[in-house]
Amino acid sequence: MSTSDKIELLHAEAHQELETNQDFYIPEKYQLGILTDYLRSHRFDYVTEGRVFCYPIDLLCLRGETTVAIEMKSGNVDRGIEQAWRNSDFVDFSYLAVWSDQITDSILDEVSDTPVGLLSVDTDVKQVSNPRITPEQLCSRDNIINTVREGVRDDTSI
Repeated sequence: MSTSDKIELLHAEAHQELETNQDFYIPEKYQLGILTDYLRSHRFDYVTEGRVFCYPIDLLCLRGETTVAIEMKSGNVDRGIEQAWRNSDFVDFSYLAVWSDQITDSILDEVSDTPVGLLSVDTDVKQVSNPRITPEQLCSRDNIINTVREGVRDDTSI
């Protein structure tokens, strides 16, 4: 069974469980697998939980000289919008990734008022709205590039 088949099976099982138990929480690790497959297929390098200053970013990505942050949310989408908006200060483009069934007109309206793009995650990933480029980042581009290329976090325990 291929990785994408396994992901689809896990996603289907999670959705089936969600339908029978409304309190079931779909972990972001399922989103992570789908998103990283998507990023690899689009030739992005990435690091998970990349840190910029003291902020962890779920997926810190790089393609060429373009920097991207992706904030994943399985719940509390409003908090995800805030985090993705904050991330936009550090990279060229920032996205919020949510399960496709969480996307509502209200969320689309909220995101449209920010520089954040929206990714819909299901068995595949679709870009629902475009982010706006951040004209001037608060973090050096070289720091972001090095964080992704080295895959090393700067949060060593004391």
